[in-house]
Amino acid sequence: MRTFRTRRQALLLLPQIVLIAIMYAYPVVRTVVQSFYQVSFGTQRWRPIGMANFESVFSDRAFWAAAINTLYWTAGNLVVQLTVPLLLALLLNENFEGVNVVRATLMLPWVVPSVAFAVCMRWMLLPRFGIIAEILNSTIFVGREMDVLGSAFWAMPTLILLNSWKFLPFGTLMILAALQTIPKEIYEAAMADGASAWRRFWHITFPLLGAMIWFVGFLAFSWNFNTFDLIWLTTQGGPGDATQTLPVLIYRTAFKTMRLGEASAISVIVAVVLAIIGVIYFLKLTPKED
Repeated sequence: MRTFRTRRQALLLLPQIVLIAIMYAYPVVRTVVQSFYQVSFGTQRWRPIGMANFESVFSDRAFWAAAINTLYWTAGNLVVQLTVPLLLALLLNENFEGVNVVRATLMLPWVVPSVAFAVCMRWMLLPRFGIIAEILNSTIFVGREMDVLGSAFWAMPTLILLNSWKFLPFGTLMILAALQTIPKEIYEAAMADGASAWRRFWHITFPLLGAMIWFVGFLAFSWNFNTFDLIWLTTQGGPGDATQTLPVLIYRTAFKTMRLGEASAISVIVAVVLAIIGVIYFLKLTPKED
């Protein structure tokens, strides 16, 4: 009877397993295989070339520039997306008039579609036409007309701020949920011992939020490293290659220059790097249980 039940459960899981294999496993395997071939776009002609695609990628200056941009992009987003949500969560954890309205309003950036947000921001940052560009030129860049998305220096910081604005609701609500699980008796005991607000935060709040900050940091790293839509819809990796990250480079290599083999090789390299970083993150940075 138990064997029959086990087989029945396996049959019920079969459609999901097949769907996952079709949607995920097949593209991954095809990409790995394709990285060892010279693939003509739009045809079925595959010519085996061994490691030539990887050699071409590693000798390409654009690849290393995109790798550096990806590190800059990911690190910048992590700094903003871990500090600002923490500060907002601490603020929203206090009881003040209208706190529920503020918490509900905080969800607005999260529900705005990414494509609509990127297109709107591109228009609003256009010099002479965009309202945000006009505000910046009249306050920060006084006396000169600045195109922040057209500046090699300002484009990446601008995109980091835009991307972080979209992430703020998720990070804030996750940390706020963890904050509300901390027993108030701990703070009351610390206050009775004369602990200052900073010492209460550093010795009570921050350690108890460690697991949640670790979790939010891992998701933020994974999502930011693979971000494509916001960058492509605002700057397309420009000006020049100032905002060209690895996902943008993969798209350009595959669908602009039609080098599918090289694009697959870059994808494999990125996957291996992410896997290594993920293993290190889990092994070395996982919060220890006391």
